[in-house]
Amino acid sequence: MISGQLALLAEPAADPLENHHDQTGRALEVEETQAYLDELTIQSGLVAGEVPQEEERVLLDGHEIETETRKVTRKVASEWVADVDGEGWILAERTHTSDLEHEPDWPFNEFSRFAGPEIAPVRLKPWEFVRNQRDADREWTVEMATHESNLDDVTIEWGHGALKSKAVNADVGVALTTHWQGEFVRLVIYSSGYLALWEPSEMDPALLGRFIHEEIIPVATFADDVEVDEEEVEQETLDGGVAHAE
Repeated sequence: MISGQLALLAEPAADPLENHHDQTGRALEVEETQAYLDELTIQSGLVAGEVPQEEERVLLDGHEIETETRKVTRKVASEWVADVDGEGWILAERTHTSDLEHEPDWPFNEFSRFAGPEIAPVRLKPWEFVRNQRDADREWTVEMATHESNLDDVTIEWGHGALKSKAVNADVGVALTTHWQGEFVRLVIYSSGYLALWEPSEMDPALLGRFIHEEIIPVATFADDVEVDEEEVEQETLDGGVAHAE
């Protein structure tokens, strides 16, 4: 499975990413760079660095037990796929909260130093992704559609209950399979900016980058309060029939 958090650069970087190592333990490995004739450059690799963490110790003083919390750092690594000098995006497999309020989560704070422009996680619009698959006349099926009716109520439809008519208005997340570029791509996409692909299980980084470029970036936004312009659509029934919405 390929998964991660998506982030966008404030503006495209001047150049693609390069290998970087320094004495602080910060490192960037560019394992593959694929350049296309349409000037799209997809890169993939590994990033490593140190992140803050709170560690709790249990101390025994006679018959009394006390706990002590202290801040430590630990080294972590994450795989990534990116197009920094074109659309300006990075998909990071792992993220960790930064201890500085003005900095984005790790490793996006590291990429800001490597690439130059500021980088911030984004939100995604699941309903718009679904509508794009439908409007492109692709073969697609839905496995999950999630809606937030109010701040305390999230509705999740699974399996036979996850209808296409529900998915086109899904504002929290959606899981589906779509036929794209000759491949059946099975994925889940959340408004939080999280993306996971189960199939193809060994998707080439260059093909993954092309998919993100064509299908995910168009539904990405920095806005936190995007509202769904709900569609009134024909409602499928569980037996495959169609009921007209009133």
